[in-house]
Amino acid sequence: MKRIEIYKSKKKSIMLLIISIAFVALGIWLLLEVDNFTGWRAGNPIFTCELGISSILFFGLGIFVGIKRLIKSEIVLIIDSIGLNANPKKSLTEFIKWGDILGFEEIKIQSRRLLIIDVKNPEYWFEKETNSIRKEMMRFNINYYNSPFNIGPSDLNISSYELNKKLNSYLEKYKTYLEQGNSK
Repeated sequence: MKRIEIYKSKKKSIMLLIISIAFVALGIWLLLEVDNFTGWRAGNPIFTCELGISSILFFGLGIFVGIKRLIKSEIVLIIDSIGLNANPKKSLTEFIKWGDILGFEEIKIQSRRLLIIDVKNPEYWFEKETNSIRKEMMRFNINYYNSPFNIGPSDLNISSYELNKKLNSYLEKYKTYLEQGNSK
């Protein structure tokens, strides 16, 4: 089986860009029409100006982030014969080997699907993590899902069903291969 690289979906970036442009336009309109808002918020033009400027600054950053995400594809997951790399931003060579993966479980939290990667020794991965924020997220995942790793398929350019199917086929093929190789 070949190496599969899965990237972040561009749909959310497009939505962020559209919403940000709309709010920047609203902020500009508020600044241009500040004197015409007499009945709004006790007719205070300073409040209207502050709201317009805040909207332009905050959602202007949203435009920047949206464009950046559209231009640069962000790899989220690598699947190959070695294993699964659930954090390629940290390291392109650090894989969860197929022999360390027990399976995959899909759960739903308020209509959002999560794919939990069940691993043999979750504490090993927790201790190996150096980033304190990521480490706390791993601790939360271990406490609630008994695994430090989960994937939100809705953020990916592949459907939840397809991802689950691919991961299970790779796990079945390479775990069986590893078990046969160790028994010889």
